[in-house]
Amino acid sequence: MLPLRELTIFGMLVDPAAVLLVFCAIVFLFLRWVVNQFVDLNRYVWRRPLVDIAMFVILYCLTILTLHPL
Repeated sequence: MLPLRELTIFGMLVDPAAVLLVFCAIVFLFLRWVVNQFVDLNRYVWRRPLVDIAMFVILYCLTILTLHPL
């Protein structure tokens, strides 16, 4: 488990939520690219942007919950 505390980047304190958002955005873009390569998701969903936002929120929540100390 990683502690969720502020990080110092070039002398500036950065909130861990911002770092996790950037991490999740990179993972989300990779996941979206993989899904686009292997599955034509537009044929199975009604609103693709809504599915993308839901996937990002789920990924972010899972990241927060796995890194949160019990």
